[in-house]
Amino acid sequence: MQSSAATTEGLSSPLFGAYTLPAFKFQLRHESVDWRRISALDVERVVRELDVATLQENIAGVTFCNLDGETCSRCGQPVDPVLLKVRLAQLTIEYLVLPNVCVCASVLSLQSQSLNICKQQQRINYDLKKDIRKVLGVVKHRGGRGRVLPSVTALLSKSDSSFLKQCHLCDKTFMNATFLRGHIQRRHAGMAEGDPTGKQKKQEQPVEKVLEELQAKLKWTQEELETQREAERQRRLQEAEIIRQKEIEAKKEF
Repeated sequence: MQSSAATTEGLSSPLFGAYTLPAFKFQLRHESVDWRRISALDVERVVRELDVATLQENIAGVTFCNLDGETCSRCGQPVDPVLLKVRLAQLTIEYLVLPNVCVCASVLSLQSQSLNICKQQQRINYDLKKDIRKVLGVVKHRGGRGRVLPSVTALLSKSDSSFLKQCHLCDKTFMNATFLRGHIQRRHAGMAEGDPTGKQKKQEQPVEKVLEELQAKLKWTQEELETQREAERQRRLQEAEIIRQKEIEAKKEF
C-alpha cells in the first residue's frame, strides 16, 4: 500500500480545484466490531439491489472498527491471521474516502462558480441593454428620425430586439411604429430624400465607436464564459479519472 506521504502528494493535485486538502494519515481504531449488525446484513440483497445507502450506513463501522482484540466466539482464540486481512480492506476504504469527499466538495464549488457566472452574464446583458438604449436616445436626439443603425440592430439581435420595428420594404430598422410610418411615407411614397450631410456623418461616428466597444465587450464575455465552462468540464473528467485509477491501484494491492 502507498505511504501517507504519497497519498497526500497525489491528492494535492491542482486537478481538485482551489482546495487546500488536509494532510492524510490513517486514524486509530478504538471501536469494537458490531458483529450483530454486520450479521444482520443481507450482502446478496445489497449486491442485487445496488443498495448504496446500506453501504453508506455501515462504512464507518466497518472501516474504523478495531480487530486487534477480536477472538473466535467458539474457542476463544484470537482471530485467524488470514481474517485480519480485513485491516487491509479498512485502510483501502479509508484511503479512497478522502478523494471522494474532495470530489464532492469540488463539484459543489463548481456549481457555485457556474451560478455566479450566470449571474454575471445577466448583469452584463442588463448593462449592455442600458448602453444600447442610451445610444438609441442619442440617435433620436440628434435628429436621426428614429432610425437604428445596422450595427445597433446586429447587437440587439443578441440581446433584446422586441421593441424594434423593421421596414418591410427595405432593411432599415426603427425604434417604434411612428418612426417607421414616417420613413415609409418619405422613402417609399415617391418622395426623394438627399444623402446625409457631412455634419450628420460626423455626429454618427462617436455612436459607431461606442457600438464597436459594446460588440467587443459582448464577444469577450461570451468567449470567457465558454472557456470557463470547458475548463470546468475538463476538471471534472480529470478528477473522475484520478478516482478510477486510485480504485484500480487499491484493488491490485488488496
